[in-house]
Amino acid sequence: MLKNYIKITFRNLTKHKGYSFINIAGLSIGIGLCLLILIFVKHQLSYDTFHEHADRIVRVSMVDEEGAIAVTPSMVAPTLGFIAPEIEKWIRLYEPTRYSPVIISTENEKFQEESFLYADSSFFDLFSFKVIAGNPETALQKPRSLILTESKALMLFGTTNVIGNTVNAKIFNTVYDFEVTAVLENIPENSHFRFDYLGSLHTIQTWSQLSDTELRSANFYTYLLLQPETNRNNLQATIDKYISNNMPEGRDFGLTLTALTDIYLSSDFGAEIAPMGSMQNVYGFSFLAFLILLIAIINYINLATARSARRGAEVGIRKALGAARVQLIRQFYGESIVITLISISISILMIEFFKDPFFSLMGQNIEFSLFTDSTVLFLLSGIMIVTALLAGSYPALMLSSYQPVKVLKGLFDKKGSDSILRKGLVVFQFMISTFLILGTIIIYLQTDFILNKDLGFDKDEVLVLPVRDRELAPKQDILKSEILRQPGVLNATFMSNIPGKVFGGYSSEHTPNTNHIATRAGAADKDLIRTLDLELLAGNGFPQNPGYSKDQGYVYLLNETLVNAYGWSAEEAIGKKFNVLGNREGEIVGVIKDFNFASLRENVEPLALFMNADMHNHLLVKIAPDNIQNTLTAINSVWNEIAPHRPFEYEFMDQQLDALYKSELETRNLLILFSILGIFIACLGLIGLSSFLIEKRASEIGIRKVLGASVSSIVALLSTDFIKLVAIGFLIGSPIAWFVMNKWLQNFAFRIDIGIFIFLVTALLALTVTLITVSWQSIKAATANPVKSLKSE
Repeated sequence: MLKNYIKITFRNLTKHKGYSFINIAGLSIGIGLCLLILIFVKHQLSYDTFHEHADRIVRVSMVDEEGAIAVTPSMVAPTLGFIAPEIEKWIRLYEPTRYSPVIISTENEKFQEESFLYADSSFFDLFSFKVIAGNPETALQKPRSLILTESKALMLFGTTNVIGNTVNAKIFNTVYDFEVTAVLENIPENSHFRFDYLGSLHTIQTWSQLSDTELRSANFYTYLLLQPETNRNNLQATIDKYISNNMPEGRDFGLTLTALTDIYLSSDFGAEIAPMGSMQNVYGFSFLAFLILLIAIINYINLATARSARRGAEVGIRKALGAARVQLIRQFYGESIVITLISISISILMIEFFKDPFFSLMGQNIEFSLFTDSTVLFLLSGIMIVTALLAGSYPALMLSSYQPVKVLKGLFDKKGSDSILRKGLVVFQFMISTFLILGTIIIYLQTDFILNKDLGFDKDEVLVLPVRDRELAPKQDILKSEILRQPGVLNATFMSNIPGKVFGGYSSEHTPNTNHIATRAGAADKDLIRTLDLELLAGNGFPQNPGYSKDQGYVYLLNETLVNAYGWSAEEAIGKKFNVLGNREGEIVGVIKDFNFASLRENVEPLALFMNADMHNHLLVKIAPDNIQNTLTAINSVWNEIAPHRPFEYEFMDQQLDALYKSELETRNLLILFSILGIFIACLGLIGLSSFLIEKRASEIGIRKVLGASVSSIVALLSTDFIKLVAIGFLIGSPIAWFVMNKWLQNFAFRIDIGIFIFLVTALLALTVTLITVSWQSIKAATANPVKSLKSE
């Protein structure tokens, strides 16, 4: 019996090649894309789960009236470890490269590295990164101990047998000779923090910000290993009580605990150690994967029901010869399973071929095996079962229910339920397609808006050079003046922070006014306004005296938002006394128009800029757009002459700002792909369905032609029904898409409006696709010889 089912299945597949191709092609694309996205979702959900004690590790973050940040003062970890017996171990991480890259030197080369962390010696008591050389228990106990990843060991020494070797590193203004004490496998992709160099925190034990007992600046990432069966709510209550009883006067903050495995997808804290993911994206991608698969399954059901007339006679004969309904159900389910298996086989080949560019499009480097990864095999099996059941259920149950007497008389076709179902499925397909098209257009326009919006300053052709370096500090003015002499260099300015990077969070006051306002602040030099083309609303700006020093008194540029927060006009602010952090008292010398120094997801915050040469971390160089490469070569020569101790490495500011929207750009690229493939699969089904229905109306078309109907009128007649269905799908899908995308746009403080034009473009696109898909078959039918279609009548 099974052999007979398989034989009939392959006979039908080869007999109706066009319909078989449409079903298999649609299912293959749908299954392949669905599986790739589910593998991505699995990867997102797996972050930090590889640690042995992942379920017992929490991170401590600081919360105040301004929101939550991922860092805490250094004394938080040892203090909590002392007051709470639920805490088994604790560690702190510190990231010096938040402010300036580390310079790693070997005998022959210098490298500017951004992936360096300091950690307490108990690091491996919490985290299970794989050690391939050295002893993890003692690797970070001594000052100036350093752990390398495998890739960096190979880069620096050409081997992983490097225990005891020395690595020279310049961090901020200090040079350290680190001893390599361990080598790790490269950090897994699904770790929420990554590093290539891990130094002992004891190395900076005399640093002013590091204290186990005193409350100092928040710069440390704090992780706790809890005792088994610890109640986190009770621990949180203990922490809250301790803070309320011991908070110093003038300091007001709380601490919150986040499970390690929740950090990557659920954190919305500031000052994160790395870019985080989004649970919203996980839900969205999972839903879209299901929609793509559903479109392909709808094709199968639609074509199966459309061909029910031909299969009806087969069912009638089988029933007349004694076949039971359950046998027919098995046959049709068997056909669905065979087609699904063929589709899965093709989709596996597609996945192997396209997985690297696909995950690259999503900004991920995900490694997996389709045949050895148990989770992937489980996903593949699940997709196969769901597809086979959904695709085969209606045809199996519907066709097996036909009564042999009626179908053999040709009476089964007189009910309209099948036709209604087909139309409903087409409407549903194009409702999904409308949702995808609208979502893609809106995300594209929003990302285009944020990438091209006037930020209030000139970000183009601005070179960013890191200059925080004790050896370079006395030469900074010489470096700047020499660079300004090069052809193609227009302006240059020093800054402590740059747009796109976080400016320090401080408290400001208008002395003697005691009202404090949370303020972003940073240092810059006299050429700031000219270099970034900021708009000065009042005052003269920073003094242009080249001999100016902060010892002469601080001078401030305030943005509009901060001035408005104090209730002043721009002109009223000039000359007023101002203070940041309580120890930088000075005078306001200028008010600048608001500019977006952070992401466009956020409103412009209060900002105060002051002059302080000791805080210069970056040199911003504005260059002419012509002959950029020649200008870079000239700047490189100056750099190598004045700062030969560190490599010449740079970034362009516009690229740094674009990186703020990495997740949106990846989502946009993915939705474009979804839309194209979703519409393609829907069009495959439309081709098959229209071909079949036009074939059924061949006699009608022949009669119309004999009676004088034109080709255009027949094409219009045949296309109108499908256009109506697509129009209904558009009308249903549009408000759903508007609701979802309007919610998404709420993530941005600066966003586009969803205007009627977007809907008109979507409708026109859907109409065009439908006409192209259906019309060529309609034209073919309308131009056919009517004699051939009427011979059988």
